[in-house]
Amino acid sequence: MTPKMTTNKPKLSVAIPTSGMENGDFFFRRCLDSLWNQSEQDFEIVVTDNSEDDIILEICNWYRTGIRYIKNPQKGMAQNTNEAIRQSKGELIKILYMDDFLAHDQAIENIIKKCKNMWLVTGCTHVSGTDEFRTNPHRPRWSKNIHLGNNTIGSPSVLTIRNQDPLLFDENMTWLLDCDYYKRLYEKYGKPSVINDINVAIGLHKGQATHTMGEDRKLQEYEYIKKKYA
Repeated sequence: MTPKMTTNKPKLSVAIPTSGMENGDFFFRRCLDSLWNQSEQDFEIVVTDNSEDDIILEICNWYRTGIRYIKNPQKGMAQNTNEAIRQSKGELIKILYMDDFLAHDQAIENIIKKCKNMWLVTGCTHVSGTDEFRTNPHRPRWSKNIHLGNNTIGSPSVLTIRNQDPLLFDENMTWLLDCDYYKRLYEKYGKPSVINDINVAIGLHKGQATHTMGEDRKLQEYEYIKKKYA
């Protein structure tokens, strides 16, 4: 099966911001493979590519259909995710980072059926490196201190938002950009719809921002977000 590419508004856009990273070709193929046999096929795939080379484009071309590829010269995780949001045409926008993937073939169907509010978060599991063994299931919940780094929801890959003047990520942030985003979604719309079922697998590897970002930069972001909500 192949995701539909339609001139009409699809039910959902899978927004995948990509960049250059170690084993990126493996991660991206794994991500796309998880989309190909979904029980719900009325969705588009939007890829915004930050990478310096053409590896992501070549992989998209290999899959041939179902993908809308945009080369994005603007660097940064927040900037690239925002471009993916802007380019999405679906009624819902499902964020999915390239090193993460959908956990099973009914994931999109579950998300569409259960997204009753302006935003939805779902349970996830974790996969280390290029392994397939899944560990540490996580069920999301709201925390009033989420903006201070108490991320009880998880990676943006567990997130789906309605495509109605959608919020964009704060482009001053990388490490805590998800905590800040969840805080702003809550302030604007209230609590999310929550799916405790595991629909997403989060890839853990040494190329993640939490491992590559220096402690000084993390402290700067923490001070920035504290002042933002003081």
